[in-house]
Amino acid sequence: MTYYDQENQFLRQQLQKEIPILTALIQKLYQDLDRKFHLNGAKIPVTFGFETDSLGSYTRQSAHEKEHFHFSLLFVAYGVNNPLSKEDRIDLFKHEYAHYMQYNMRIPEKYKWQAGTHGSAWKYCCSLIGAAPTPYYKAGEALLDHNYDKVLKSRIHDKTVPIRDTYQRQQKAQKQKDEVVQYKIGDNITHPKFGDGIVEKINLRSGGVHLHIRFDGEVKCIDQKWLMRRKYT
Repeated sequence: MTYYDQENQFLRQQLQKEIPILTALIQKLYQDLDRKFHLNGAKIPVTFGFETDSLGSYTRQSAHEKEHFHFSLLFVAYGVNNPLSKEDRIDLFKHEYAHYMQYNMRIPEKYKWQAGTHGSAWKYCCSLIGAAPTPYYKAGEALLDHNYDKVLKSRIHDKTVPIRDTYQRQQKAQKQKDEVVQYKIGDNITHPKFGDGIVEKINLRSGGVHLHIRFDGEVKCIDQKWLMRRKYT
């Protein structure tokens, strides 16, 4: 056995001593989240390994594997060189709990538009528990103020599966609908503030239609969508 192998074996033995502490930390965090969301994540076994290319994972129950959380001691342990900060370590544990949540709680339909392990359902779960909604670890992410609303509406990155991108398809359909002219020049309309008016000019724009309407000698430019939503005639 080389000196490097001996040193590596010693490090692993030292890191394994941290397993009880890390397990207790994870289970306490998951117990708190379980109480909040009426789940049972803290009852799921937590295992540890020495992976160099993966920080953690959540595995669902299947015919071949038992349900469990798994974390690499080379990242989550305290005794390694350049250990994770307290905030990043907790964020990693929340990251995997969010994966558990997406398969064990009801996800609103509007958050099912993006498929995938790190799709919109997972991001929605991240928003509930304050986890960074990013698929890959980046130091300091846990300290950022994340715009979950923006993340939950961002375009799916995999362009090979556009049919799954329900949110974007709905937005595109609405845009096309808004671009259909519903009035014609000479139409009479009644506005709750400006009174009776006549359409004098119609401008087609990307995502909408602008109507130039004359009200008692004054012309107002009004978005057709505004009139259609309120069904003014």
